[in-house]
Amino acid sequence: MVIKEEYRALFDLGCQDLKLVEKNLEDKEIREQILLFHLQQAVEKFLKSLISLNHVKFPKIHDIEELIELCKENKIPLPAFVDEFVSLTPFAVEFRYGFIIEETLDINYFYQKVTEFKRFTEKCITEHNKG
Repeated sequence: MVIKEEYRALFDLGCQDLKLVEKNLEDKEIREQILLFHLQQAVEKFLKSLISLNHVKFPKIHDIEELIELCKENKIPLPAFVDEFVSLTPFAVEFRYGFIIEETLDINYFYQKVTEFKRFTEKCITEHNKG
């Protein structure tokens, strides 16, 4: 059995969340809140992957803003647009526990930004593994 590095396992899980959104983006039978939940999950896992890649411990939280702050405190590079993901945080907790979120976000916009963040994270992993 091959055991993946934590950062790689988190990255792969984030990719699965993103893939689920990609495959269901046009499906009108699936509520956007479900897709936004998975976009939030992807961002959370990509952030935790970067944190793990840099050998920093992270708490078991779902708050994107706190994870971004942890990255900044530890001088972990992030793309300029990462703060936009803070608006996804409510979809991690409130939606997960059955609360209805009335707020709607531009799902296509966030899908594109999370895809861009995936590429950023993948590049960081690749550069780390070269050096």
